[in-house]
Amino acid sequence: MSKKIKVFLIIIAGLILVAIGVFASVLLVQRFQLSRTPVSVEEETVKTSVVVVTHDLLLGTRIENGDVELASVPVEVAPRDAITDLESAVGKIVKTDLVQGEMLLEHNLADPTNNNGDLSFILGDNHVLLAFPAEDLMSRQSMIQRGDVIDIFATFIQEVKTVGDTTTTTDEANVPQTRTFTVDTMQKVGITALVMDVIQQESASNTDANLLQSDNTQSPRKVAIQAYLLALDPQDALILKHLKDTGAMFDIVLRAQTSTEQFNLTPVTDEYIVEYYGLEILP
Repeated sequence: MSKKIKVFLIIIAGLILVAIGVFASVLLVQRFQLSRTPVSVEEETVKTSVVVVTHDLLLGTRIENGDVELASVPVEVAPRDAITDLESAVGKIVKTDLVQGEMLLEHNLADPTNNNGDLSFILGDNHVLLAFPAEDLMSRQSMIQRGDVIDIFATFIQEVKTVGDTTTTTDEANVPQTRTFTVDTMQKVGITALVMDVIQQESASNTDANLLQSDNTQSPRKVAIQAYLLALDPQDALILKHLKDTGAMFDIVLRAQTSTEQFNLTPVTDEYIVEYYGLEILP
């Protein structure tokens, strides 16, 4: 074999080895790139529809159409007793405070069975429901409505002991006397419900009756509030009962719905009025 042929074969073998090396390098680079590329596995999440509230709801609220909506959530985060359709929620009574976006659960709702809406359902475990007489001027004018926030003022006569001068001894020392007090008995009380009489008034004349019928309007009605139903702490309920049973005179004052302030008020007595208006200096 000639020298030229040997050189040619060596060159061919070298080219083949170079091609094999390049091919192996390309394969290694591709495998490395594939190992660095994250594998995207799209897992299918099973979801279900649940009813959620569209805004904050307070205990005792009756759910209306605009108060709830359907939301889609993963099935594993939906509780067993979650409400899944709007028809099962509308018209029910909320038994606890709910925040916007919170899911409605069956044990947090009550189904009213009468016109009063099953008032026991809207009571907290630590409250009692007290019927408070509506005998003050605000009540006679029907100015208080369900859901209003009120304070209850009371004027009553209480027996107190007078403290005599320690330097003298008289029979008048420590003798019980009666005093009149005006105090703010309760603050920030919510009106849970109303007990009222609706009186249908007769028309003054047949002409008036025909006019009402032609206008498709109802006969005039008068609403007479008999009592307020107040959800109270049991001790507060006992205080109001004692004052009521001992002849206290009550007046109701209306607060703003957003009022949260606790007023620091001083009980008013005869001496307070005399000092406040400076009556002791009058001739």
